[in-house]
Amino acid sequence: MKDEPIMGCAEENPEEKPKCNPFGTRFLTDDAKVFEHNAWDDVEWSEEQQEEAKRIVENQQSMKVDEEKAMRLLSAPADQWDAFYAHNENRFFKDRNWLLKEFPELDVNEACNSENVTVKILEVGCGVGNTTFPLMQVNNSSSRLFLHSCDYAPNAIRVLKSQEAYDPEKMNAFVWDITQPTPEEAPAPESLDYIVCIYVLSAIHPDKIRKALSNLMSLLKPGGTLLLKDYGRYDLTQLRFKKDRLIEGNLYCRGDGTLVYFFEMEELEALLGEFKMKKKVMHVDRRLIVNRAKQNKKALLRLSCESLKFRPVFDEILKDKELRKMKNDPNINGSVDLLYVLMYETLVGSGLNRCSQEMKSVISRRATRMKEVEKELEADGRGIKSIKEAEEGAKKIVIPRYARINTLKWTVEEALKTLETEEWKILGTASVEKFPELVANMKEDEIYKDPHVENLLIFAPNIQNFHEYWMVEQRYLILQDKASCLPAFLLNPRPGSQVFDTCAAPGMKTSHAAAIMDNQGKVWAMDRAADRVATMKQLLDGSKVAIASAFCGDFLKTDVTDKKFSKVKFAIVDPPCSGSGIVKRMDEITGGNAEKERLEKLKNLQAMILKHALKLPGLKRAVYSTCSIHEEENEQVVDEVLLDTYVRQNFVLKKDVLPEWTHRGLSTYEVGEHCLRADPKVTLTNGFFVAVFERVKKDQEGEE
Repeated sequence: MKDEPIMGCAEENPEEKPKCNPFGTRFLTDDAKVFEHNAWDDVEWSEEQQEEAKRIVENQQSMKVDEEKAMRLLSAPADQWDAFYAHNENRFFKDRNWLLKEFPELDVNEACNSENVTVKILEVGCGVGNTTFPLMQVNNSSSRLFLHSCDYAPNAIRVLKSQEAYDPEKMNAFVWDITQPTPEEAPAPESLDYIVCIYVLSAIHPDKIRKALSNLMSLLKPGGTLLLKDYGRYDLTQLRFKKDRLIEGNLYCRGDGTLVYFFEMEELEALLGEFKMKKKVMHVDRRLIVNRAKQNKKALLRLSCESLKFRPVFDEILKDKELRKMKNDPNINGSVDLLYVLMYETLVGSGLNRCSQEMKSVISRRATRMKEVEKELEADGRGIKSIKEAEEGAKKIVIPRYARINTLKWTVEEALKTLETEEWKILGTASVEKFPELVANMKEDEIYKDPHVENLLIFAPNIQNFHEYWMVEQRYLILQDKASCLPAFLLNPRPGSQVFDTCAAPGMKTSHAAAIMDNQGKVWAMDRAADRVATMKQLLDGSKVAIASAFCGDFLKTDVTDKKFSKVKFAIVDPPCSGSGIVKRMDEITGGNAEKERLEKLKNLQAMILKHALKLPGLKRAVYSTCSIHEEENEQVVDEVLLDTYVRQNFVLKKDVLPEWTHRGLSTYEVGEHCLRADPKVTLTNGFFVAVFERVKKDQEGEE
């Protein structure tokens, strides 16, 4: 052990699982328990799975990167990473707080380090410090630890050294392409106790890996240890690659141009063996990742939606004197929703074979009478068949995915350039006249610029797992329906001004307003629910909003004449509403939000909030909006508010708002033509309503 370096990536007995692996103790022995955990270790692939993986990789051979692009990427791989860190700084990767679980040797207090006065470690491919700083932290910045960190991206080292936690007394960060000779800043030959390579070798062209290992081994002292973690062959990342990603063999490029290679364990072991490394631990973990949230979720959701779709028929059936007794059957414990499901399975679905005897008994003795009543309803055009026919005849609504460029994190130009780099095709601004046709024919890799809302992009309706795309996860792109973008867009607050978002959570309109203001000024963001305010603060922080003051409170109880609100010139009033305009909302199926009594209560609340907002002393413009399709919450609220004496004397409804938007308010109201409506069938957005109020101009003073 003293004479030879050790590689901490192999096990002398391959059958023994490495003790340092934090996930290495959870084994799936009973398939019925697969959903008990999020991940299982060392799950053996079936022959079918192995063949499927091979088939996918073979198919990738016919979709290689073109030679010119491959040569460009291979000629300067460091440039791709440098550009990556120049753009993302320290916002992309998460800190590796699992280090000591997988590599306990990195704890200076471990017995294996007791003989060393100072434990010297080199982290290769350090990036912006996602290993460097956690490693110092878990060792409590011990004086016994000295940490060298290198990366071949100058921008990564720049960001790392600029962070407050960087301590040059205990750290040495320097630029080094490990396939090139060691620079002056590198540690002395044979001086290191540990070299840490986490997803490093895979970023190097296979032809240069031997040179890289030779350089690294020259720095490792006799008995020193190489700790390595990297991609294995048929990793899910490899199998997910599509067109224009394979360069050669098992070498690929990501969308940002960085390289990644996938190793066979035997291949890696042979490479390390060439440098006389003594194998200590090597293990391939074939982990099964389980999405427990989706356990039966789709099936249950489908059954629930289908049952509620036929609710009008079921409610009519339950008016029958005999059949209404089912509501009180002790086996359903008072759950009418459960009764709907049982009725659906009996009259529409696959029957009650999967139900327990208790559940079957609720229906079985009354099934004949139930079917008789349903036939009577059908004869009157109100049965199961009528609902099915109406559904088939309805036009299918195809709504695209809208994503707003977050200009608080990057410029529009940077966003479009990066999207193009990642193989998206930007087709220009969508035509208003041909909008439905364009959206219906969009391919997954195509993007249009929205013709109405600035900085809004349109993605294909059928795009898969878009919420997992890094630009969305990191909030460089903010998923926001086009209609929801209209309030802040039409408010158009100037940089340096103050805005009051009266019912702000979850903060989408607040973040949009802050972006329009270029993070200059102030946005008061209030909401009644403390948990929603907490969520809003996280969203705003992740969106890099610096000017929002998010707080919990009841706007109707807020003193709008308080001196601190005296500079508020703009207001967003998006009060609680029925949400009836939101496509795919459950209320759309149940009709639960269309009850007159509830709509009247909402209307009164909405009118009170809008009137209160218009009493802000310095207010110049306010936008009222709802995601509702009901006139009670829309035109009727505007009508009522304009009848208020104070409002009538000080505000007018702005005319000619967004004239190119042809879908206006209801023509049965005088205010209708000056309001905007959004409709899934017409505008390919969620249902929405918007009205803009402006203060009456007196002698042209205070004109915005």
